[in-house]
Amino acid sequence: MFGELMQAGISYQELRIRMPGDRDGTERIQTWPYTKILVFESYVYLKGAPQAQILSTALENLNVTEPQSMPPSSPVQRRAEPAMAAHDIPSPSETAPLLGGSTSAPLQLKSKGSFAAEGRLLLRYSVPLIATYLLQTQYSSTVITTVVAGRLGADSLAAASIGLTTMNIIGLAFYEGMATALDTLCAQSYGSGRLTEVGLHVQRMTLLMIALMIPVGAFWLCSPSILPLLVRQHDVAVKAGTFLQISLIGLPGYALFEAGKRFLQAQGDFRSGMVVLVICTPVNVVLCWLLAIKLDMGVEGAALGQAIANDLRPLLLLAYTFFFHKWSHVCWGGWSMASLRGWGPMVRLSAAGTAVNLAEWLAFEILMISTSYIDTNHLAAQTILTTVSIVMWHIPFSVSVAVTTRVGHLIGAGQVHVTRRAVTLYAVVFLALGLFDGVLLFLLRGQIGAWFSDDDVVQRIATRSMLSVAVFQVIDALLAGCNGVLRGLARQHVAAWIVLLVNYLGAVPLSMWLELGAPDLKLDGLWIGTGCGTALIALLECLYMRHIRWQDCVEDVKKQEDL
Repeated sequence: MFGELMQAGISYQELRIRMPGDRDGTERIQTWPYTKILVFESYVYLKGAPQAQILSTALENLNVTEPQSMPPSSPVQRRAEPAMAAHDIPSPSETAPLLGGSTSAPLQLKSKGSFAAEGRLLLRYSVPLIATYLLQTQYSSTVITTVVAGRLGADSLAAASIGLTTMNIIGLAFYEGMATALDTLCAQSYGSGRLTEVGLHVQRMTLLMIALMIPVGAFWLCSPSILPLLVRQHDVAVKAGTFLQISLIGLPGYALFEAGKRFLQAQGDFRSGMVVLVICTPVNVVLCWLLAIKLDMGVEGAALGQAIANDLRPLLLLAYTFFFHKWSHVCWGGWSMASLRGWGPMVRLSAAGTAVNLAEWLAFEILMISTSYIDTNHLAAQTILTTVSIVMWHIPFSVSVAVTTRVGHLIGAGQVHVTRRAVTLYAVVFLALGLFDGVLLFLLRGQIGAWFSDDDVVQRIATRSMLSVAVFQVIDALLAGCNGVLRGLARQHVAAWIVLLVNYLGAVPLSMWLELGAPDLKLDGLWIGTGCGTALIALLECLYMRHIRWQDCVEDVKKQEDL
C-alpha cells in the first residue's frame, strides 16, 4: 500500500511521497528521512487503517514533528543527510513499542536515555533470544539427545557426549563464530542507515558457510576412524563417529538458519527465530523418541531426528519472513554480484569470532577427553555437568547477542557516550545473571543427575561436583557480557588473542593438573582450573575496553561505508 506512493528515481536517503489530500482535497508532496519512512511503511502494512489516521498516529508515536509540506508546484530539495543523522537517530536507551507494541519493528524510537529505559530495551531484546538459543542449541539438540542417550546406557551417553562435543568443535563452533560477524556488520550497517548492506552481508556469509561445509563434512564422514585415536574406549569412539556421520545431514540447515536469523535480528526482530524453534522442537522430540527408542536405532536415531529438525528450520524461517515480516524486505536488495566482492571485513571478523569459539569449545573437548582417563562413570558425569553448564550459559550468552546488536546500532550511529553508559548497566545485568545461574544449579544439585542418567554412581559424581560448576557460572556470565560488547565494537580479534593465550598457556594445563595430577581433584579440579582461566580472560577484556578509544570504532564504521 505505502510502496505505491513512493516515486521512482529518488535518492536513497530520502523519498518523495505524494500524500492523500487534506479535507480540502489538496495533495501535498512531503519529504521524509528514509528511516521515518520505514517505520511509517511498517505501520501502514500492519495496521491497515485509513492513511490519514495512520499518519496522525504514526507521527504521535514516533514523537517527531510533521515533515515539511510543500505545494505540488514546488521542487523537492534533496538533502544529503545520512539516513540516520544525529537528529534522526532514536535515543539509544529505549525503544518504545514500535508498531503498536511489536518488538520486531525495524527502528528504535526516542527516549530519555535512562538506565531503566535501557534495561527495558535489553529485556525486550533478550527474552526471545534466550528462548531461541535454549531451544536451538540445547533443548532441541544437546539436551534432547543427551536425555535419550542416557536412557540407553552409560556407553551410549558417553558416545553421544563425545559426538556432540566433536560436532560443536569441528563444525558448529565455526558457524556460530562466523555468524558473530553478522551480529557486528549487520547491526552497524543498519544503525548507520545503509539498509541494503544488511542483506548483502548475509549473502556473503551464506556463500562462505556453504564453502566451509566441504572440509567440515569430510571430517565428520571420517570420524569413526579418527576418534578412536583420541578416546581410549574404542567402541564408544566408533559409535560417536557414526553419530557424526548421520548428523551431517542437518549441517546445511543449521548454517543457513544462523545466517537468516541474523538478518532479522539486526533489524530488531528477535522473535522470528523463536517462533520457528517453538515449532521445530516438538518435531525433534518426537523424531528422537521414535527413531532412537521406538525403532531401536540408538544414538544414531537421535542424531537423525536432530538432523531432520535442523533442515526444517531455515525453510520455516524463510516462509515466516516472506509472509509475515514484509517490512524486513527493505534490507534485502536482491541477490547481487557484489556479494562476491568485499569479503575482507567479514572474513576477518568471522575468523576472530570462530577463534574465540574454538578456543573455548576445544578447551572443553580436551578436558572431556582427559576425563576418559579416569573412567566411564566420570566421563558420563562430566557429560551431565557440561550439558547443564552450557544450558545455563545460554542465558547470559543470549543477552550478550542482544548487547552486540544494541552496541552495533549505537556505534553505527556514532553515539559513543551513550554506548559507554549502557555498558555500565550491562555489567550489573551479567553479574546478576551469573548469580542466578549459579544459585539455581546449586539448589538443584541433588536432582539434576537423575534427569540425565539412571546410574546411581554417575548421579553421585555429578552431585559432588555441582558446586564448582555453580561458581563457574558467575564468572562465565561476566565473560559473555565482555564478549558481547567487544563484538558490537568489532573487536573480536582482541577476544580471540586473549582467549587463545589464556586457555592454552594457563587454563587447560592447570585444569588437567588439578584433575589428573598430584591434587587428584578429578572433576572438581577440571572446573576450578577452567574457572580461573575464564576469570583472567574477563579481567583482561575489561581492562582493554577501559583503555581503548571508542571513537575509533565509529571511525571504522565510516571507513567501511566508503569501501
